[in-house]
Amino acid sequence: MINLKPQILKKLEEISNVEVSYFYPQKWSNLSKKPAISYYEMDNSMSSKADDEEYSSNIAIQIDIWAKSSSKCSKLAIEVNAKMADLEFERTLAVDLFENETKIYHKTMRFEKEEIL
Repeated sequence: MINLKPQILKKLEEISNVEVSYFYPQKWSNLSKKPAISYYEMDNSMSSKADDEEYSSNIAIQIDIWAKSSSKCSKLAIEVNAKMADLEFERTLAVDLFENETKIYHKTMRFEKEEIL
């Protein structure tokens, strides 16, 4: 098993003018000034073994983008995709959502890769 969350956080923090947090944005009230990106690990399972030892892991990460406009979500999604590609993750899902009660635009993205240990 390997923990890639520190590398993912570092990469997402390279995106300018966003708040990055684990699971959910920390300050929902700031979204009108600064969009937010949240992330978490969905899967970290053994992919293969060699000599009774784990050789590689399947890693799946969900990243959510939260903003007051759909165009800002889309712009950030392109940047997030590029940052995750830098870490050799492949995008497996990207869905536009809208939080009707709060009027917040939300894009969910999922990324996966097999990591050799």
